[in-house]
Amino acid sequence: MSQSEAKKRYIIIGGGIAGVSAAEAIHTEQADADITLISEEPNLPYFRMSLTRYLAGEVEREKLSLHDQQWYLQNHITILLNTHVDAINAETKQISLANGQKLAYDKLILASGAHPNVPPFPGRELKGVQTLRTLEDADLIMDVARQQAKVICIGGGLLGLEVAGAVARQGAEVTVLEGLDWLLPRQLDAQASGILKKKIEDMGIKVVVPAMTKALQGDGRVENVELADGQVLPADLVLISTGVSANLELARSAGLAINRGVLVDEHMVTSNPDILAAGDLTEFQGRSYGLWIPAKNQGTIAGQNAAGKETSFLGDPPSTRLKVLGVDVFSIGQFSPSLDGDRLVAESKDGGYKSFLFRDGKMIGSILLGDDSMANKVKAAIDGKRDFSAVLDETGDVEKIIRAL
Repeated sequence: MSQSEAKKRYIIIGGGIAGVSAAEAIHTEQADADITLISEEPNLPYFRMSLTRYLAGEVEREKLSLHDQQWYLQNHITILLNTHVDAINAETKQISLANGQKLAYDKLILASGAHPNVPPFPGRELKGVQTLRTLEDADLIMDVARQQAKVICIGGGLLGLEVAGAVARQGAEVTVLEGLDWLLPRQLDAQASGILKKKIEDMGIKVVVPAMTKALQGDGRVENVELADGQVLPADLVLISTGVSANLELARSAGLAINRGVLVDEHMVTSNPDILAAGDLTEFQGRSYGLWIPAKNQGTIAGQNAAGKETSFLGDPPSTRLKVLGVDVFSIGQFSPSLDGDRLVAESKDGGYKSFLFRDGKMIGSILLGDDSMANKVKAAIDGKRDFSAVLDETGDVEKIIRAL
């Protein structure tokens, strides 16, 4: 490696898992590379996926950091915290910081993530209306939840349920509102969701589905949530978890091709060959993942390619594996029939649920609720395009499918 290659200037915008993984990958390929990592947050990069565990009191604040300060020093990574990037000039290959400073790069990696969507209902600007995206958000929520507050969680997706469980553990009285017909509509079918709903309600959390929020009411601070059907629910705190949107302002300033996210190829390269992107702000083959593991993988691949090691992101079947208030939930791929000939084999037993969807004899999706011990085998069967034609007889025997995994 020549001296000029060793001293290439790499700038990474974003302190989430994608950005940090990119920095790790560049350092692995070029130990003395000039790497600058920029984050808008005042804290060292942390495990964002553990914010709900922190909120629940399960993880201490100091255990959240991905690396300590010494790690960045030892690996010659300059980290700029509490720093906003105003614009990218792709022609001069410079970025402009809010403090007026300009930094030059040879390769730039955009990993600036996404921001929470807040529906435009009246009252969204009131105090006590909160989203969870940062450590500071978690601290604000925790302060109120510990006061035995009445908390309304708008959104019954992954984050909404995790937040609901966390604030309930802090002593709050919690109600979850989901606008669609069942909880986790992107991960579960109606039957699995119904089983999960009962388990959550048995834990003392109220669930209302479908529930459309009409307005938030209060004098300076939120006091009530008004639903479209006329119900009015008292609230000391309203937590909104209704999805996220990619942060695209910098990509626009750089003239990059965008759709819902920044368009990238399998090498995480954008429409500009010197700018790569990774994580929640990207769109790859029509899909934005919005999940920790793909963001980590994309960050690593972006870093490797920026440093000259050609690697590819091949995508993954969408999969989710988590605990929702202690209940194991796993879903992967497609779980509802959409074509003639699709075969769904499902079983509800002992408070749990298993379903497997097949197309042309091959498994294309599955839901496991209550017991996800076979999740890795299911994923391997889908990834390997294993043929189950021999066991898909007229009886639709779930146990026979399980034995064949």
